[in-house]
Amino acid sequence: MPQLFKLRPLALALLLSASTVAAAQGNNSYVEGLEDAIVAYTVSDFASHGPKPDGFRQVNLRFRETDTGTRSYMLCGQVHIGTAAKAEWADFATIKTDPYEQWLGGPATDMCAKATPVTGGRDLAPLLAQELGSKASQPASP
Repeated sequence: MPQLFKLRPLALALLLSASTVAAAQGNNSYVEGLEDAIVAYTVSDFASHGPKPDGFRQVNLRFRETDTGTRSYMLCGQVHIGTAAKAEWADFATIKTDPYEQWLGGPATDMCAKATPVTGGRDLAPLLAQELGSKASQPASP
């Protein structure tokens, strides 16, 4: 009988590690869902209001804690805008609100500098470029 009691802590440890892995995988799908939603808002805003981007870099999902302890999520990165000698990289932030806000330049720089990158996030620059390219190539609605 004494060996049975020694196995219980081991079984409990294995059970807890399995549930931790399952929770981490569930959290990863939550992060991917947030990324996809905010990417869609970002693409929609650039396609509808401009400026027309020539590229993106260093784009990732971040968050800030609100006064009430909840997280406010945002997409932060840089967008390449302009033509020839006037082309430049500008910071942008797309913030998940109701449904979203998009900022360019200084306010985006400040907001993103104070935000924390989401663990498990990925560089979304290629996805933004791909989605914006496919949106730009769609025919306009009559």
